[in-house]
Order: sequence, then C-alpha cells, then structure tokens
Amino acid sequence: MQTQDARASVWSAAILCQPYSSLSYALPPYLPVHVWHPGMRVLVPMGQSNKLCCAVLERSVPALPTEKKLKSIFWPLEKEAVLSADYLEMLENVAARQLTSLGRVLASVLPASLRRVPDGWRDRKNKKIPFSSGRDNREFLSRLAEFWMQGELDVKSPGGKEPALTVSSDPPWPIRPQARVQWAVMDLLYAHGPRTASSIRAELGQGSTKALQALQDKELVCPCKPGDEPEGGSLEAGQDFCFSPEQKEALKHLSPRLRQGFGACLLHGITGSGKTLVYLDLARQSLEMGRSAILLAPEIAIARQLYQQARQYLPGAAIYLHHGSKGPSSKEKTFVELGQEKKPVLLIGTRSALFMPVQDTGLIVLDEEHDESFKQDQTLIYQAKEIAWYLASREEALLVLGSATPDVKTFHAAQAGHVSLVEMHSRIGKSTLPQVDFVDLKNDPPVFGAMAKTCAEALKETVKRGEQAVIMHNRRGYSPVLMCESCSETVKCANCQVGLTYHKKRNRLVCHYCGISVSFPPVCRHCRGSEFIPVGQGTEKVEEFLARHLPDTQVLRLDRDSTRSPGKAEKILQDFAQGQARILVGTQMLSKGHSFPEVTLAIVLDGDLGLGLPDYRSSERIFQLLVQLSGRSGRGEKPGRVFIQTRNPGHFCWQYIRDCDYKGFFQQEISRRQKFGYPPFVRLGLIRFSFPDTWEGKADFLAGLRKKAKQAAAVSKVTMLGPAPAVLSRLKNRERHQFLVKSSDWAGIKQAYLELRPLFERYRQVRASLDLDPVNML
Repeated sequence: MQTQDARASVWSAAILCQPYSSLSYALPPYLPVHVWHPGMRVLVPMGQSNKLCCAVLERSVPALPTEKKLKSIFWPLEKEAVLSADYLEMLENVAARQLTSLGRVLASVLPASLRRVPDGWRDRKNKKIPFSSGRDNREFLSRLAEFWMQGELDVKSPGGKEPALTVSSDPPWPIRPQARVQWAVMDLLYAHGPRTASSIRAELGQGSTKALQALQDKELVCPCKPGDEPEGGSLEAGQDFCFSPEQKEALKHLSPRLRQGFGACLLHGITGSGKTLVYLDLARQSLEMGRSAILLAPEIAIARQLYQQARQYLPGAAIYLHHGSKGPSSKEKTFVELGQEKKPVLLIGTRSALFMPVQDTGLIVLDEEHDESFKQDQTLIYQAKEIAWYLASREEALLVLGSATPDVKTFHAAQAGHVSLVEMHSRIGKSTLPQVDFVDLKNDPPVFGAMAKTCAEALKETVKRGEQAVIMHNRRGYSPVLMCESCSETVKCANCQVGLTYHKKRNRLVCHYCGISVSFPPVCRHCRGSEFIPVGQGTEKVEEFLARHLPDTQVLRLDRDSTRSPGKAEKILQDFAQGQARILVGTQMLSKGHSFPEVTLAIVLDGDLGLGLPDYRSSERIFQLLVQLSGRSGRGEKPGRVFIQTRNPGHFCWQYIRDCDYKGFFQQEISRRQKFGYPPFVRLGLIRFSFPDTWEGKADFLAGLRKKAKQAAAVSKVTMLGPAPAVLSRLKNRERHQFLVKSSDWAGIKQAYLELRPLFERYRQVRASLDLDPVNML
C-alpha cells in the first residue's frame, strides 16, 4: 500500500454492493482530513438517488480536474480503521489473481454486519438520529461532526436485531403434503441454515409469513439461541500428550524453521502417526516467540476437535475458533477482536479463517492439505493453500502442509525441492496399519443389503466382539434413483435434468444441485403414473437396513443430512467415540481425521464411485479417500481390517491402496500426467459460462464465441479446449458450458479470459467465471 498524503482531498473507496467498483470520492468539509485512514469503513452516496452504501477506503488518489465534480464521502463508520493496510494488500492480491474487484472480494469475506448500512446516528442516550435528518444541511452535519469528534455520537446499529429462525428437529415433520409453502420454508431452513423472517420473505414471498407462523405454532421452527452453539463445552481431563520418537524427530526439523523466516514444509505422515500434536507444539513455540499461529482443518467438526485439543495443550493461551457456520454476531466479534488484538493468538478454523485479520503470524498449518474443501469454487473463487502461501511469505512465517495422502502437486513440489519434506512412517503407540482387502462384487455379490457376504460376516463378527465398525457410502439420501413402475422413466429435476434423490425421513425428492424438493410420491411426467421403485442405496437406506437386521446394535449416521443442526456432527461423533453405537454409517465425512480406538473394521460399499468421472484427478481423489477411510480402522491396540467392494478389481489404484503405498501411487500418477499434459506440468484454468436454456440468441452467441476463442488462444499462446457442454450441462434452468485452458503460466490463462470477457459482458443473459487450478471439473 502506498504512503498516504494527509492533505489529500480525494480518496478511492471500494464499494461493498453492486457494482462493487472502486470509485473516487471527495472528503466532506465538515470532518477534518486526519480522520480518514486506509481500511476504514465509510458511508458513500451511490447512483442518481444517492442511496447510502457501505465502502472501504483504499488510498488517496490524484485530484480530478475541477470541472469534474465528485460526490463526497458521507460519514465514517468507525474512528479507527477496522482493516489494516496489510490486510487490504492481501485482498488486493486475491482480487488481482481472480480478475475481480477489491469491493467484490471484501463483500465476500467481511462479516455481513460489517457490510450493513446502519439506520442512523446514536447519541449517548441511544437516541436515534436518522441519516435523512439534515443530510444535505452542511451546518447540521458540522454540529454532528463536533459531537462525533468528542465521542458523543456513534453510528452503531441499535440492539434487538431480528432473531434468526431455525428448524427445531430433524425430519420426519408432521406437515401435510399439500402445505407447499410450509414445505418451502422448512426446505430452505433445513438446507441453508438459520434465516431471519425478513430474509425468508425476501426469498419465498410475502405468502411465507402465514406459513412461518404456522410452523412456529407447531414448534417445528424456533428462534436460534442467543450467540453461537458452545464450541466444545467443558474440557475432558486426562489426555496425555506424550511424544513418539517420530514426532520428536519431526519437531527437530520443523522447530528451527520457525525462526528462519519464510519457509514451506510438507509433513507427510501416515494416518495415525500423530501429526496433530506436532501442529500444536509448533503453535506453542510460535506463541512463545510472541507470534500468532493459524491452524486450518477441512471440516467444521475437525476444526472443533482441534480447538478442544489446543485448549488442553495450551491452557491460558488466547485461542479463537472461526468457521462459516458461526452466527453473524459471533463472526463480527471475532473479526473485530482479532483486528485489535496486540498479543499473539492461536486461530483455528476452516478455509475462511485465512481472511480473519490476525496480526504478526509466525505459523500457518493446513491439516489434510489435499482435501478439496480448501478450494472454494463459488462466488469468490480461491484456493486456501495459495492464500496461506502468500500470507506466510509476507509475514516471514512457516507454512506446514500436512497429510497422509498429499496433493500430487504438493508432493511433486517437495520432490523438486520447492518445499521441504518431513516424513512420519509409523503410527503412535501400539497401533498398526490395517489389513486392506478388495471384494469383487462380480464373484461375491451383495446378499446383506448392499454388502457382500464377506463384508456382512466381518461386520457381524466385529459387533459380536463388542468392537466398532465404520461403513462408508458416498451417496446420501435413501435412494439416488426413483423409477416409475409403469414406464421405467426416472424422476428428474425440472430445473437441472439430473435425478432427484429420495429422502425417506423427509418424504421428499430432493435435487442435490439446485435444492428444490417435491413431495413423495410424485406424478410421473411421462405416463402420469404414481407408483415408483427406489433404485440403489444411499446412507439413509443403509442405516435403516442395518438397524432392522441387527436389532440389538445401535447404528448412527454421519452425512450432510444428519448434521444440519448446529453441533449435531459433534454429538454423533462424541456418542460413537463413547461407545453408544457399534456402527457408524456415513459419506466421505467419515474419512476426515477422526480417531476411534475401538474401530477395528472399515467397509466401503462402492469403491468405484467417482472413478469414471471426466476429471484428471479422479484416480488421485479415490486413492486419497480410500486410504484416509482405511486409516480410521485399527487406531487402538487391536488390529484393524478394511474391505473395499468393487466391480473393477483390476484398477491400478487398488494395489497402492492395499499397501498404503503413497509413493508408488505418486510415481504412477505423475508419469500419466506428464504424458497427457496435466498439472503440475501445465497450468490449468476452467472458464465456465451459462445462460438461460430458453435463450433464443444462444446459437449466435456460441458461434461468435468459438470464433473469438480461436483468436484468444492465438494471442494468449494457450491451448483452449471448447466451448463444450459441462458434464452437468443444465442446472437451475441454465445451460452450462466451459473452456479448458492449458498454459505454461497463469498469465496466459488470464489473458485468454480477458480476451473473451467483453463478449461475455455484452450479453446480460450470460454469466461467466474463471477458475484457476480447478478441483471440480463438473
């Protein structure tokens, strides 16, 4: 950020609402020049109506010619800037990489309450003075400015904010199928979390008010409790933090790096090798050096577990937890406190925690760095590893990337010497890696629900011994396909043309892409029949089958549907850890870092799921998922076993998964990528665009785009494949297309997108975005 001129009279401000531009404003005459600082939130007039919007001051800019009259900033929202110059510089870096504006980035990362326009001034008695009162009266504003400077006036919003509403219980719900608006309200709250009544009305219309009241009368919807849910409650006593020889050796290599300025290291440790304790001790050392630390986890439940362990290991330390599901007031409180905190802190959270204003960071850790959750590919597109790398280099900090199954690109960087490598080959204590076996479903077909005889017998024996088992099936719901008994057509989403998933407890058919739901049974759109056959199995059906056929065995389910309520995931994991259930069924959420010493059996019902996707990372994704899931078994003193059901027993991945041989898999995969020209040997970008499926001008647009794409590829010196329909070619009544762009550097991909962007922007029907280094090719 450039040095500010205290005499400057014109400032650039990043607008936090449409059009998210950076605009120049004059300073108002009624407040002194020294009031204004970079990173300060201000109110500015926008458009012909001069509607007040929230903005963030960037820097002073050269004054325009006198004939060009500028609008003036209306009022500051704080006396001290809530955002530092370094923080703004980081977000400018993100904006430049994503070819977007600073205002759009700020609008994506700031807590909603810090982007909201207050309703007026407040005096010491909390009396409101509306902004409309004398807004154009300079003398009146000058008097208010005097009170402001003396601390007698503020612009804080009043108390008593509208409470957020939430679903009070899991389905099934006693709602008539014909009560469509009530179902719409429940679906909205269940799928997207707490909402205020006004936001529900804005999305569903005024007709939702009566439905919402009826749901509250039935006690199906209730206000959220004040504040957020407890982030772990009281601490469990007695956890012993003892270091294994490998943990000590890892710290011997990593600890000196904390004092050597910027450095990046891959901590490659097998599942159960104790990487978490290494992270915590590095955080302790960073805090003792007077520097903050950031620890990131791929899932909220894992972040909360890490938070609990940190509280035990570092009693008395200033430890914060941040994730996207926290309430608005809690997000604002944490954001402001971290921005003002002068002492070192430990911040634990998910990917969005990187955008919290932590001061003087000495350590950044990404646990399970391979996980796709660290990439956000909607709204503001970013990769947490890239943000972490930037922050660590700017702060002269140590960046630690930890995983048992590292991203192939990360391990290739370690092999090339771009990041250092520390390895941990043994599990802590007496636990050993489990035995992994593959079950060929052609020779051993399912006989116990979705389970082959081999897996069913192993499960029954495990339960009989009083041990625990985890069963992974990466399909949620009851049945992924519903087929009409009369005409054999499957039920599809009217907006997306993908199959609707049957959720039995909700008695609804749900689209997992656009979120719409319809009551069961529907009416077949082809033959008007009403008899349907559920085809295939989801986690809900697997749970029901096991509970019915193993009546004396408690079964729990861990997936997005069973963990909608705040704290529900932690409750399920805690109950299972305490032995209140013998079997835990779930999606890939099961594979992420959980440690259950009594689990001696892990079963994967469909190991092939995802292998056939048109994605260069499909083999890597399956390898990582199944090795991680295998790592949940045998973490205690008892040996573990893993059974993976497959219809493709000859796939090259299986031998490496069986032997937990990451390096063998890496050598096979890296040679394939080099041969076919995929990362890390090229840079890859995905240009996505969509338009309404009823748009009459799409043929002319696509013809012009093809011609422009050839020119863009030649100018940018890149390889452009497309435009081609996306794998999911229709979502939310919009046709989806994409370009796959290969280049030797990021600059070429960005230039290609900039060449095409004017054509995209010419048509209001078209939405386009650039995804650099995509992880989702659908």
